[in-house]
Amino acid sequence: MVRSQFHPLKVNAITGEPFFPLETHPNIILTPPRLSDIPKLPDLMNDPGVCVWLTGPPHPYTLEHAEAWVRTTVEEANGILQELKDAEGSDTLKLVGGSLIRCIREIKKDGSDVLIGDIHLRRCESMELAPGVKNNGERLEDSPKLLGLVNMQRENGDPEILWSVGYFLATSHAGQGIMSNAFKAVLQQWAIPRMGVRRMIGESYVENYGSRRVMEKNGFVFREILEGHVEAKGQKHDVCVFDLNLNV
Repeated sequence: MVRSQFHPLKVNAITGEPFFPLETHPNIILTPPRLSDIPKLPDLMNDPGVCVWLTGPPHPYTLEHAEAWVRTTVEEANGILQELKDAEGSDTLKLVGGSLIRCIREIKKDGSDVLIGDIHLRRCESMELAPGVKNNGERLEDSPKLLGLVNMQRENGDPEILWSVGYFLATSHAGQGIMSNAFKAVLQQWAIPRMGVRRMIGESYVENYGSRRVMEKNGFVFREILEGHVEAKGQKHDVCVFDLNLNV
């Protein structure tokens, strides 16, 4: 029997949207991004308990920032959706270059849902933290920039691709095991079998113990602490670096 290219995701019978339910939290689902997330995102990203740990997003986070980001992520998700639709009927499940189940949503009693977090997997463009890259930027006579170009050009499913991860969760839902289990689902149900992910790197502020536990619970191994590695919102932060390597 030929399996759907959306395996192991479920598909909403009304909207046609693929999703994955968390077994550990029956009221939590993982879905692709939606344009309807735009007006809701600023409140999430400006939450003091969220933005304090984020280095990439601008602060304060405006509606314009949300629109640009969501439209980009929706476009990426639509591209993956189309790839999978085009591959329907094939005996082999297609390996794709991104995750469809990145948005964490809570289902309300009336059946509606609300965005509460996000898990973003992406290829490393800068390889300065790649395992084996030295402080002077040399690794087998290659620079981090060149290694990054090679990483971006590898075919989908190549086990040598180095991936990075970023995530956030509303403070109203922290401390309930949601992020750890959502990340586990993304890794085990999609990233590993449907993207061919084998190597990943994770970073966390030293004092962000919650984020560190999420990675440790999902098999990441602590590598080192980089002092003053990140500057955000006018402050320098020490960063913990974690590795996941399924090739060994």
